[in-house]
Amino acid sequence: MNLKTLRQSLASALEDAGIDYSTSAFPPPVVVPPTVVIVPGNPWIAPVTLGRPGTPQVEVSFRLTCIVANLDNQGSLDQLETLVFAVLTNLPRGWEVGDVSPPSVETIGPSDLLVSDVQVTTLTTPKLRS
Repeated sequence: MNLKTLRQSLASALEDAGIDYSTSAFPPPVVVPPTVVIVPGNPWIAPVTLGRPGTPQVEVSFRLTCIVANLDNQGSLDQLETLVFAVLTNLPRGWEVGDVSPPSVETIGPSDLLVSDVQVTTLTTPKLRS
């Protein structure tokens, strides 16, 4: 499996759940909330020594940045919590959830946004060239 396929499996799961998303190497300069931005995690790719020696596996991580408009304290927090739980309940099979950051306010352009990061990881066997 390749990284594009893994990222697309996340994106498809979010799309199937009716969640707006974008994929990016880093959060984009303009966002339209509510949305989830799929960004490479840290570490993005880590070797794992499981399985047979001829079949290497790697752990791939992504940070799913959940974003809502910060218009009303309680309403925005409720909307962010709903978005985070929608992401968690719609992850594809084989993905594990790591840390979920507490809500924080971020200013992007002229807008204050309420955000929370969800760390997700999965094990995969890289597609090797023959």
